[in-house]
Amino acid sequence: MTSMLKVLKYFGLAIISLFFTACTVSYSFTGASIPIEAKTFTVRKIDNVAPTINPTLANDMQLALIDRMLTQTRLNSVDFNGDLIYDITITDYDVKPISISGGEQSVASENRLTIRVKVKFDNRYDPESSFERTFSQYADYASDSNFSDVESGLVQTIIEQLTEDIFNASVVNW
Repeated sequence: MTSMLKVLKYFGLAIISLFFTACTVSYSFTGASIPIEAKTFTVRKIDNVAPTINPTLANDMQLALIDRMLTQTRLNSVDFNGDLIYDITITDYDVKPISISGGEQSVASENRLTIRVKVKFDNRYDPESSFERTFSQYADYASDSNFSDVESGLVQTIIEQLTEDIFNASVVNW
């Protein structure tokens, strides 16, 4: 009987050790789900191939995504070969009228700035979560406003929205 108890004791210890080594838990206040092995990320230099170029957009967006990753994950930023890699291209930067007011002469009462980016995301430790897709965000403004006066604020709003979308798609898996 004692040999049977020894066998059960060792079997129980083996099961418990297997349980602890097989299960990993990661805690996050942002909902980020990042493989425990991942330690770094890289946001490559953003290319801007939009027909209309905002000269600071690529740099501002790169810095915003790096900042979001640094403040909302445990990962460190590296210039090359991160465990998570973001390769982003700005494909569109466009202003169009969206709300036309009637009368003798139809005029736009609101305009919309739209920024579209193509993102290739590679996750070295979880290849199934890697993706290539397009994200688009916009901000509206009154047509009687001078675009040059409101552009900076609109761009900052859109960058915030885009970096949130990219963050959620890549590490929150929404």
